[in-house]
Amino acid sequence: MKFVAPELTHTKKVRVVHLADHTGRLQVIFPEDSMLDLAAIARLTKRRFDPIANYNTAGDPLLQSANCSSIIEKSLLKESFIEIRSNANSQYHQLSTEDFITRFSGPLSRFENISIHIDDIQKPSSNYLNDEQQMLESLGQFQSIRLKQRLEETLEIPPLPAISNQIIRLSSNESSGMDELCDVISLDPSLAAQVVSWAASPYYGAKGGIESVKDAIIRVLGYDMVMNLALGLSMGNAFAQPEDGPRHYEDFWLSSVSHAALMEALVAVVPIAHRPSSGHAYLTGLLHNFGFLAISTMMPPHFSILSRYKEANAHLTSDIVEMQILRFTKEQLGSWLLKHWDIPENICIAIRYSKSPSYQGEYANLANLLYITHQLNSHQEIEPSVLERMGVSLEQVEACHSKVQQSSAELYKMVALINGKKS
Repeated sequence: MKFVAPELTHTKKVRVVHLADHTGRLQVIFPEDSMLDLAAIARLTKRRFDPIANYNTAGDPLLQSANCSSIIEKSLLKESFIEIRSNANSQYHQLSTEDFITRFSGPLSRFENISIHIDDIQKPSSNYLNDEQQMLESLGQFQSIRLKQRLEETLEIPPLPAISNQIIRLSSNESSGMDELCDVISLDPSLAAQVVSWAASPYYGAKGGIESVKDAIIRVLGYDMVMNLALGLSMGNAFAQPEDGPRHYEDFWLSSVSHAALMEALVAVVPIAHRPSSGHAYLTGLLHNFGFLAISTMMPPHFSILSRYKEANAHLTSDIVEMQILRFTKEQLGSWLLKHWDIPENICIAIRYSKSPSYQGEYANLANLLYITHQLNSHQEIEPSVLERMGVSLEQVEACHSKVQQSSAELYKMVALINGKKS
């Protein structure tokens, strides 16, 4: 009996996104494993569309082809079956490609090349030592500059606040103590007030009033925590909060404080053999998204474009979208900038590789801990091998996340302290 190989069939899940401009709405349909190319939409329509939804990881409702103009990714015609759902709460249902084409055969629908498969998007350099050259080349494409120019001249790096410089110098002085730290923080009364308010917050449950920075150090936070908290808060003043970011983006400081609090909680459950410094873990959380502010300050036009792409592609991680639009990630830029400002190398490298679950190089414990924090706060799956390397279970880290979430009201109050200072 002659063996006949079964015919291979291809099935592709698709995503629906609604765009609009001042004259009307457009429905676009493209594969889940791809990134919507807004530039391609603009070329095809001669119009500038923006996503309607601020943030929708599951996609928008499917509209009838007779009721709305639709552009569908052309490569879907090569698939045997299409999996689509009518809205975010419904199950995927399968259509043959023939049925799918029939559904969108009307005069308002067209099939075009409107997306980029994620495998075709460039990856960040695997070695952080090559980041500067990668960013130089990318900026050279954007700004038509000579690649030999120094990166800091290209990016116009803002100076580090004087108080931050003093805290960094103090942290590198092994003979410094509590009195010196109190003196430095007291040079900025508003920063000192923040530190005191932080220690006095119900989140830490200190009994009795906290009346001074020294009191905050001795009774509640400890020397390392106050050192790193003050450094993170003071550095935030180097940049203004972005005005044209993704509309779904949560307050920068809320993200920072939430990451810092979760990093602090996770350190406590990590076995000593894999445990990074608690103070450095906290500061890493505070500074993890610094590259986001850096892009908004140094490259405003590109930041605006990037923000719209992130809204349209909320199903993808930020680094994928950043690599396609900027050719580098906010982690690369943030890490490079912090290193330029003499932040400890372990923090810079941890931030740089925080989206790389396979990273096992220098300072991997801190990087892996930040990766776990990212995944928990964004409600994404955690690579089991990372948990194994850190010596923690999924139940342990989820319990830490739940505990921090239960204190979210207090975290919001802490953020209000920071934003109140900036107003």
